[in-house]
Amino acid sequence: MATELKVFDGPVLPEWIDYNGHMNDACYVLVFSKAIDEFMVQIGLDEAFRAEYQVSVYTLQSMVHYLREVSLGEPLQVDARLLESDAKKLRVFFTMRHGDSGMELAAMETLLLHMDMSAHRAAPMLPATADRVATLQQRQGNQDWPALAGRSIALTRPRS
Repeated sequence: MATELKVFDGPVLPEWIDYNGHMNDACYVLVFSKAIDEFMVQIGLDEAFRAEYQVSVYTLQSMVHYLREVSLGEPLQVDARLLESDAKKLRVFFTMRHGDSGMELAAMETLLLHMDMSAHRAAPMLPATADRVATLQQRQGNQDWPALAGRSIALTRPRS
């Protein structure tokens, strides 16, 4: 979708392949972590800004959905969708797709916390970051949330 941010584009690397012959589950998270880094850049939290203002984000929680096996060399693309935010937190949904077919391969929903690194505490986003986040939220806010957003882990039990 035009309103989503492209935050990763690259092939499945040989070191990401496990003993089952497909991408290791930890490497899906590695790709999503790289996507978080690019998401930070796109909201203005690039390396220079983080160094100058001593701010960053920490991941508080993530939920990963593994939807398809991915093989060596396959092209990956990850898009980000800001679901909601407040002064200190960002709830972001990442979708990993096959770079050629667009088939959904995996998804990760994550909660990020803005940090004052000099104090090692959570802190409100600086105005420049907050403005970019507000603009992104406005741009993406009119869409339905992805079907997997907000899902938790549970076993289905029969009701008695």
